[in-house]
Amino acid sequence: MSSYLSAVIASIAFIPHGHCYLWKSNLVTLHIASDALTALSYYSIPITIFYFVRKRVDLPYAGIFILFAGFIISCGTTHLMGIWTLWHPDYWVSGWIKLVTAVVSCYTAIVLVPLIPKALALKSPTQLEEANRKLQQEIAERFKVEIALRQSEQRYRAIIEDQTELITRFQFDGTVTFVNKAYCRYFNKSLEELIGYSYEPVIFPDDQEKVDRCLQSICLENPVQMVEHRVRVEDEVRWMQWINRGIFNDAGQIVEYQSVGRDISDRKKVEKLKQQETLLKEIHHRVKNNLQVICSLLRLQSRFVEDPVIKAKFKDSQNRVKSMALIHEKLYQSDDFRRIRFDDYIQDLTKTLLRTYTVNTSHISLEIDIDQDIFLDFDILTPCGLIICELISNSLKYAFESNTSGKIWIRATLDNKQHLTLTIGDNGQGLPSNLNLDHVNTLGLQLVQDLTEQLQGKLTINQDNGTEFKIELYKISSKM
Repeated sequence: MSSYLSAVIASIAFIPHGHCYLWKSNLVTLHIASDALTALSYYSIPITIFYFVRKRVDLPYAGIFILFAGFIISCGTTHLMGIWTLWHPDYWVSGWIKLVTAVVSCYTAIVLVPLIPKALALKSPTQLEEANRKLQQEIAERFKVEIALRQSEQRYRAIIEDQTELITRFQFDGTVTFVNKAYCRYFNKSLEELIGYSYEPVIFPDDQEKVDRCLQSICLENPVQMVEHRVRVEDEVRWMQWINRGIFNDAGQIVEYQSVGRDISDRKKVEKLKQQETLLKEIHHRVKNNLQVICSLLRLQSRFVEDPVIKAKFKDSQNRVKSMALIHEKLYQSDDFRRIRFDDYIQDLTKTLLRTYTVNTSHISLEIDIDQDIFLDFDILTPCGLIICELISNSLKYAFESNTSGKIWIRATLDNKQHLTLTIGDNGQGLPSNLNLDHVNTLGLQLVQDLTEQLQGKLTINQDNGTEFKIELYKISSKM
């Protein structure tokens, strides 16, 4: 044995492999380069295999990959020994390495044979894709079935989906058996204060009968009922909407109720704004109709008057009533019951006046220049409308002689300080020379002055070319 080991270790009896190549540099270099590159490749491949096996923990047959890596490393080592034996005749070591390589190779081949049928049985990418598609289809169908089942379930509803809403379960006598955290937060009570006690104290007393009727109507044919009622939350009364579901035993008897509730106080407030708006709309409509009745009565009464002066006063009164009726008509038609667009109102008012006095618009032109962003509320628009009605009526009646041409204008501006300037004028023959503006005795001008004072405004008159009334109003909040 010692002689065998000595023969293995002592390689002086052999000559280096390079002598077989006669130490020709080109040939030696060719073999060195080939073996070196092969060994480098053989060592790099197992590194990649080891990394792949480590990352893919779900990889089937990982052991065969490790055997392949060992086999490849052994092969690479034989090529390194090929380079070594060019100068060092360690052929015994080289032979043993080849033997190890042969053993690993044979074992790998033996292990690989029974794995081939199993590997062939693995799904191909196409088969996996088809299986995945079928699985997705099955999942979708299962999801539909689950939705249908969820809709028909009575006891186990999806509490997670309703986690922001109030959820409670209670027995037939009203004893609470379950509440979620949202329920506790809403009523500011702990679980210990709610579980085992009756829910009835939180219901507003006047609504208790409504709740009882709702629960009594639940049956197998109608297992779900909805009810809206008030609840007491500490010192506050709020509105709640509850969806009550009966939970039945196998005999079809109710053993428990489950309720999902949400606060609808804000919605109730909105509905009450809407009711008030409807009421206001109806009021404006009726006031407009009543004012139109007054106009009709004035018109009928004027038919029995022969005095032209008195008849004219009846017509003036009709126009004043029409100016107010127009405001209520605008409010009735508007979505905003607080304010009316000023230019729209002026356009309709002047059209009414022109029709009343049968003005020939080919002779008398009417110029209206109103800022489009002026919106006036009812308390301001009513006196402004009466002022405009009086002044435009006076211009149409007295400013121009028959068949003469002229111009009437209405202008309104609103500055950034919410000061409204209203200008109404004409280029007609002007006011009478004997008219004392400080002591007017005509109802129309007196009405203009009184309404201006009522609005806390300032009235100035310019008579340089015709007549122009300038009314300045302060503290007007009228832009939208």
